[in-house]
Amino acid sequence: MECDTVNREDAVYRSTVVALEGDAPRPPGGVAFNIKNKVGRCMSRKTLHRRLPCLTWLRSYNTECLLGDLVAGFTVGLMIIPQALAYGLVAGLSPSYGLYSSFIPCFVYFLLGSTMELNIGPTAVMSLMTYQYTGEGGADYAVLLAFMSGAIELIAGIINLGFLINFISQPVISGFTSAAAVIIASSQLKQLFGLRLQTKGLINTWVKVFSNLHDFRWQDLTLGLVGIIVLFLLKEVRTVPWPCVDRNSRGLGQRLLRKMVFYLSVGRNAIVVITCSVIAYCLDGDEQPFTITGYVEPGIPYASLPPFSAEINNQTITFPEIMSDIGIGIAMVPFIAILHHIAIVSAFAKGRTYDTTQEIITLGVSNIIGSFFGSMPTTGVLASSAVNLTSGVRTPAGGLVTGIMVLLALTFLTPCFTYIPKATLAAVIICAVINLIDYEILAPLWRSKKIDLVPLMVTFLACLLWGLEWGILLGIGINLSMLLYSIATPTIKVAIVTPNKHHGGYVLVTPSHGLSYPSISHIRSAIRKAGLRQAGGSLPIVIDCSFIDTADFTSAKGIKGMVDDFQLRGQTLVFVGMKPRVLQIVGALHEGIVVCSSFDALPEALADGETEVGLETVNCGGRHGGDIVISTMISTPTSDTSDAANPLLTTTAFQDQK
Repeated sequence: MECDTVNREDAVYRSTVVALEGDAPRPPGGVAFNIKNKVGRCMSRKTLHRRLPCLTWLRSYNTECLLGDLVAGFTVGLMIIPQALAYGLVAGLSPSYGLYSSFIPCFVYFLLGSTMELNIGPTAVMSLMTYQYTGEGGADYAVLLAFMSGAIELIAGIINLGFLINFISQPVISGFTSAAAVIIASSQLKQLFGLRLQTKGLINTWVKVFSNLHDFRWQDLTLGLVGIIVLFLLKEVRTVPWPCVDRNSRGLGQRLLRKMVFYLSVGRNAIVVITCSVIAYCLDGDEQPFTITGYVEPGIPYASLPPFSAEINNQTITFPEIMSDIGIGIAMVPFIAILHHIAIVSAFAKGRTYDTTQEIITLGVSNIIGSFFGSMPTTGVLASSAVNLTSGVRTPAGGLVTGIMVLLALTFLTPCFTYIPKATLAAVIICAVINLIDYEILAPLWRSKKIDLVPLMVTFLACLLWGLEWGILLGIGINLSMLLYSIATPTIKVAIVTPNKHHGGYVLVTPSHGLSYPSISHIRSAIRKAGLRQAGGSLPIVIDCSFIDTADFTSAKGIKGMVDDFQLRGQTLVFVGMKPRVLQIVGALHEGIVVCSSFDALPEALADGETEVGLETVNCGGRHGGDIVISTMISTPTSDTSDAANPLLTTTAFQDQK
């Protein structure tokens, strides 16, 4: 018989594998060997180059790379200095803390970064979360939060927790960032109107601003609105088809003109801030018409340990008390920082591979070292990374130039920061975060899968009304619940295959994915209903196992119960194409399961209406030695049996049960 040949070949294969495994030399064991092996891998050249990517690209560094990095670093520095000052205010700190947070990450990423475009620094979201969790604690709380966030990020990178980011869907991320943008823009309304208010939260901010509108300063409002208009116009400078600019010309004059247009757009923040500061300085007299930043502490901060205690109102706050005050922010700030950072890295990868673990480690090291220089929590910055790319950056060395520019600004330009109007910084922040509102995702979601709008809207509204940390956790929870529901209720396709000369007809049931403990109850119920409704309690039920790759103990027990039900009813139940690993799990718990190797063998197995015809018992090797009845009939499809080879061609009824 052909089945004997198949079994003999299988036995020869198994014996050959066993023989080969028996002859293979065993690797040396022991704790000492394992430790030595791990240390050797950690100290290998491959690992060293993976953890210090600069060793790879520095070998091919040349003059062309230097020129590109100089231009890009200068351009990004021109952009981030005024933004960093503004983010310091968003965090509820002195503007100088925004600059303190901007130079160390540049130097760290030069050594450890794996993506040439990426820039790490303070962001609107990180600044807002710092303000929410540090509250009245001030700079000491913010710096300690940066240190603790860095430590958690470093540990997460070392133990490879980056894969958890894959469980957060794009709608949840879009809902979070959009809500954060609305909250940040709203928080700047008091600066825009020149109001001196203490606000917290979206609703509280709007209520207090509108309640105190009668006290607004028209000078600040005018300057802020003009600044917003100019910033939007300068942003669109590059997209306007200027008659005097020939984008295809390679002449020196045209190239200089294109560069001028480019720097007008990229350096718009610096242009507006410098212009408004000059106006405020010139109008400074007996009474300053604008609300200005005021004194900014000059110089580069000395390296020192993060403050593990704080002095507030002549009272010493200990480390445990600080951690208690920060609360859930200890976990949420590094979580959001990693999420934001990896999202930006993946956006700029463009098909290139990147090391998620290395990026998380780099982010952790940046925050830890930055905390020694007065930094607040940082992460990847989308806007400056995009400018880095368009400016022609070649390597992470562009960050060195940016970091040096920030240091020079701290050393020589802090007296100029005194006259920066707060309304101007508010305009810079509003224009920066308005692009984070991801309204463009709504139309694709509506066209593709409307149910994904639920986690997006829930995340967005919860972040606005409840808080950023609770909003994103709620969104993730809903998203995971939807995922678990889809796993627990897989699609079950039921088709009635009409009789022909090879068989008397049967009902074909096709589960869409593997057998697992959440889904077995749903699958069992669907098959039982098919056996009663479509099959009328008499037609054979054939289960197509083509998509079933996995099974577990609970699902195997469920199959056992299902087979028992059909046997008590006297109705035939056949499994077709069950994978060997699934077969072994199921067969270990139940005897007499009818399994057909393929649809080619199915017609002959069902021809006489007796499932035992052409079947023989083969031991599956399970723990309990259970036997599985396997159809070993193999028939070659011909022109007159094509309907049997593809039973769906004779389907008269189709049903999708879920």
